[in-house]
Amino acid sequence: MSFFTALTGLKGAQTDISTTSNNIANVGSNGFKKSRAEFGDIFGSTPLQSQTVGQGTSVKGISQQFGQGNITTSSNTLDMAISGQGFFAMEAGGVAAQTVYTRNGSFNVDDSGFIVDSNGQFLLGYPVDSDGAVADKTLAGATKLELKSEFGEPKRTENISMGVNLSSSDKVLPADNIFSTTDPETYSSTSAVTIFDSAGNSKSATVYYLKTQQATDLEPNFKYDTKVFVDGVEIKPNLTRAVDPQAASLFIDKFGQQTTVPQDPAYILEGKGFPLYKADDLGTAIKSTPATISGNGLDNFLGDGRSIKITTDPGEFKSTQEYQRLSGAASQTSTTFWGKDFLTMDFDKSGPVSIDIPPGTYNGTQLAEAVEVATRNAFGDDKKIKLTDGEDSFFSLDLKKNAGDGLSSGLATPIVINLHDPSFVLDGTTGNLASDGMDMPTFLQHAQVLMNAEMNKYIQSTANPERANTTIVTDSFADLDGKLFKKALGNEIVQSTTSPPEGYDILELNQLDDAGGTTKRFIMWSNAPADQASYTVEKFGEKNKPTVDAYDVRAIVDPDAGGTEAPSVVDGYPTFSIKKTTAGAPNTNFPEAPESVRFLQTGAKLAAWTDFFGTQEIAVKKVETDGNDADYWRVTLDREMGTSAIPLSALASQDPITVLAKPSQSVVAYFESTEGLVEGVKDASYSNKIVVQEIGASATRLAAGAATNADGALAWVQENGTTMGTYNTRANNSLRAFGLQADGVVGSANNAAPVVTTNWVDDRNPPIKIGYDEKEQRLTFDGDNSQLGLGTGIGMQSFTAYSAALDAGESDLGIPSFGNNRDISLETDDLLLGNSFVNDGPDVMVTNKRYGMEVNFDTVGSKFDIKSGKTGEQLAENSAVGVTDNQSASDVAVGRRNLTLTGLVDPVDREVYSAHKIGAGTAIIMGFPREGDQGFAAPTGLASQPAVATGSEALVNMKEAFTLTSVGNENKFTVVADGVSAFITLPEANYTGDTMAAGLQKRINQMVHPVSGMPIGGVKVAYNETTNSLSFTSGTATSASTLKIDGDIRFGLNDVPLGIGETAMVRTPVQAKDEFGRPLFVSPSGEITPRTDEFADNIVEDFFPLYLDDGELTFNQLGELTSPITKVNYKGETGGDITVDYSEATNFAQPFSAQSANQDGFAAGRLTNLEIDNYGSVKAGYSNGSNVTLGKIIIANFTNNSGLKQIGNSTFSATAASGAAELGEAAEDGYGSILSGSLEKSNVDITEELVNLITAQRNYQAAAKAMETTTSMTQTIINIRL
Repeated sequence: MSFFTALTGLKGAQTDISTTSNNIANVGSNGFKKSRAEFGDIFGSTPLQSQTVGQGTSVKGISQQFGQGNITTSSNTLDMAISGQGFFAMEAGGVAAQTVYTRNGSFNVDDSGFIVDSNGQFLLGYPVDSDGAVADKTLAGATKLELKSEFGEPKRTENISMGVNLSSSDKVLPADNIFSTTDPETYSSTSAVTIFDSAGNSKSATVYYLKTQQATDLEPNFKYDTKVFVDGVEIKPNLTRAVDPQAASLFIDKFGQQTTVPQDPAYILEGKGFPLYKADDLGTAIKSTPATISGNGLDNFLGDGRSIKITTDPGEFKSTQEYQRLSGAASQTSTTFWGKDFLTMDFDKSGPVSIDIPPGTYNGTQLAEAVEVATRNAFGDDKKIKLTDGEDSFFSLDLKKNAGDGLSSGLATPIVINLHDPSFVLDGTTGNLASDGMDMPTFLQHAQVLMNAEMNKYIQSTANPERANTTIVTDSFADLDGKLFKKALGNEIVQSTTSPPEGYDILELNQLDDAGGTTKRFIMWSNAPADQASYTVEKFGEKNKPTVDAYDVRAIVDPDAGGTEAPSVVDGYPTFSIKKTTAGAPNTNFPEAPESVRFLQTGAKLAAWTDFFGTQEIAVKKVETDGNDADYWRVTLDREMGTSAIPLSALASQDPITVLAKPSQSVVAYFESTEGLVEGVKDASYSNKIVVQEIGASATRLAAGAATNADGALAWVQENGTTMGTYNTRANNSLRAFGLQADGVVGSANNAAPVVTTNWVDDRNPPIKIGYDEKEQRLTFDGDNSQLGLGTGIGMQSFTAYSAALDAGESDLGIPSFGNNRDISLETDDLLLGNSFVNDGPDVMVTNKRYGMEVNFDTVGSKFDIKSGKTGEQLAENSAVGVTDNQSASDVAVGRRNLTLTGLVDPVDREVYSAHKIGAGTAIIMGFPREGDQGFAAPTGLASQPAVATGSEALVNMKEAFTLTSVGNENKFTVVADGVSAFITLPEANYTGDTMAAGLQKRINQMVHPVSGMPIGGVKVAYNETTNSLSFTSGTATSASTLKIDGDIRFGLNDVPLGIGETAMVRTPVQAKDEFGRPLFVSPSGEITPRTDEFADNIVEDFFPLYLDDGELTFNQLGELTSPITKVNYKGETGGDITVDYSEATNFAQPFSAQSANQDGFAAGRLTNLEIDNYGSVKAGYSNGSNVTLGKIIIANFTNNSGLKQIGNSTFSATAASGAAELGEAAEDGYGSILSGSLEKSNVDITEELVNLITAQRNYQAAAKAMETTTSMTQTIINIRL
């Protein structure tokens, strides 16, 4: 056995020597992979053998070592090496066409142009498209790489790329520019490129660029027309669809809005014709508009900055333009207008609403603002203040003095105001009840009138208000004693065609003082009659506008008497004499130095004196003793007459002249109203009653005074039982005509004597004033230190207000309960502030609310424009982009209810509509109504979008209840809506997101501008459970709509981004026309035609395909090309269209340059170079300049390289042991890259192999020695046996 064992060692050593010798022999073979002999021992035994000896060795296999060989460079492009893993794939010759693999990259080209190795095996590659991208990555799709001759054949130019910069400083060519290729002045720039026809003949393609538009604010784009010429012949662009950046075809609606998917689900384009629209002719973007109606021109009234007066005083109705028209007056020139039922308006078919305008003087712009404010209030979210009777309707006022111990003492019983009591603002009649609800201006007036009345009532005798309550004054108001006064309030002067009386009258009043003396006072009633055309305002006052003025002196001048009393002109000034003293009626002692005088002639004779001088006050120049009679004054009037004479042609025929002098310092006369009573309230209420009130030294009555505590301290004088006396009235009017005497009508409200009361509060200037803080949405009370404080003698030091009916909390008016109220010092300017509250009464406009209406005055045309608050015309659902529901049209109608001769609404007027006119009345000063559709501008476009401000996610889960407190002011919010700001305060309570949103919405919609009174309405506040956030949406919807919210971070409302509305922008696309101006269509077959005979009933509606303008380039202000996005196709020779790509064109502020001008055609050419990149792309270059990617070399990997079968020439075939080839591309993950011009040498290390060879030789010698020893031993044993 030992011999056999040694023999196996000898054979193994022989195999190892052979393997090493083979490696050494192939050290210079390209791509050769060295081999290694692998051995295993031979061992045999039986189950009974525990220890055995091995039986030698055997060759287990010869394995390849696939390590990377050295890479050397070569000058041959087709010499390739793989740096990294992988094998070249080749197709062997013969019928079998077996695929083999190698790393021997020594390739060349055979006579057919294929790339082959030295054995003629074909190099395989992937097929590629024209861009060099792999088209098929399977072995079955692999192709033999070939240098095909057809790649060098002529190719017609199909695509041109123009990379040019068109200077943005180019001038726009004139509109009448006539283009000529030979005149550089007719185009801006030009670029050219050589192209080829199908025969390889070269041609010159020239592009001319003509600048047609400079960027502006309205059109922020630069535009160029292009013209393309080939060898001097123009080629026209084909019709090109406009597409979006994702290459989806674009459509437009009637407003030029673009979309890739028409809204209408029933929209079908195929098989239909359509009008031709191009992207450059979509029209200028303009704002959608609301319905607008314009009044007639008012140049006579409001032109050149003129002003007019608005009155709501019933006593002045006869002075208005409206009365003049209703009465058919010959002269209708009044510039006073009636503010009640001023206009009737309807917006968007919400229903007619009549508005009132506050009294005042207005120019056109101011009147427009007032009408806009009234309109928005009438149609908006305004709610009335409605109070719970007996609970919220009461509040108390208290005046206090310091008690000296740090405390203060108030009135014995506080002053209680019941806001449900009647006043002349709300008289308690049906429809005029405070308990029915009040708007804010009415509430403030009503509350102030009641406060004045209750403060006065506090010191009046409960049995007889004409007398003082001495107990109250003594106990609570001791310092008020000596500051009381009497006030006489007449009955209502009932309005009728004959009332108030016209003309001039003197109302005589006896004033009784506490010493028992009686003094006459004279009240001048002035109401210039309208039928006296010669009466001027300067002399006689405004016509039909009654006034009352108090005087202390009345005297009589009788021109008929002649002598001393005869009027005359001295040194150019008129004079008259008047007796200094008189013992009885009608004269009173004439003062020595009156500042002014007034005249009245009341007899049945002529009144030339007053016809000349008028009845208004005339300043007195001087008073001196008459030189003819020392008992007379000679009075000189301050009116220069020069040499003119007083026109008293017949003194004997003149009536006596009543002279009123010395405006009273003891009493004042006025009409009861609330004009100017409450700061910030422009509306006014009128009682049509005359008030005479003591002032000055007369207003110092004592509570216990004889006249103060007696009746008749102020008594009207009625002469002759029925009339007011010869010298007091020309028309023999009685006091009854002025509401100063019972009317004698049983059951009439005026069948009572005028009321005289004792007071301490002047109704016109009360010591405590109520107000409203629009920003904080709360009531304010202002105590006047000058009337109540220490320096006034009344001596109060603080005041307070509270709700006595509540035990805790606050009333619905935000007035705190007793104990929670604050005392406000009168020595400071501090206000007593209520808490924030909301009006929770009935809506002013219950349904169909409208917002954002506008009223403007055109100062050039002197006319008013009234606009609806919404934009957009009537549209069916899905007929335009974004219109998912039917869109109703914006609309406006304006008119006025007809009025009666007393200023009331004519009950016969049913507010009948006629076109955009409402009612039978006229609003002359607004220029309405217009007949038919005169002045009406229909709405256009789409509904605009409101401002939306969205908070971030709240830190608290608002889906669940949470507590809102004043800690850190978390219940306070700053809101600015449409330029109106307010500080919103939510009451401390438990809320959810929904209830917080509702609370904020109520308060935001109660916001008003503190100066103009412009209201905010329609704001929606919503809570989103998904995002746990609040969102705010404005009621108005224009680009002027804004919303800014700032609140606590806990609710996601800190620094909420500003919400801005958006007025919908629309365009009017212009249909393309032919050279004759006829509109063009695209027929169902795609033909451009001006005729629609064959498809008139088969044309698409609402949405239309959009095309690019022929050859136009559009750049934005950054110089980037924005259109065309796609390439432009030009119609060349038959079958020879050319596509031009302008995508690399720019429009920078640099000189014109052509960075690149490429095309894809070429003439016939030959192969000039071959390039193989690291990715295995085989690229061939030709003499005509074309470069073609022939294919991409396949790289193959195997799971087990050692399992490959070696078949010679460093080539292998796949076996089951190696696994199937895994194909890939060079430089991919797991695949090596290709190095062209390089060869991979064998991986044999000659030094290592020589060492291996010596080792194998020694192994061989040792095995031979073992055999020799075994043989010798065997021979010895044989010899012994023999």
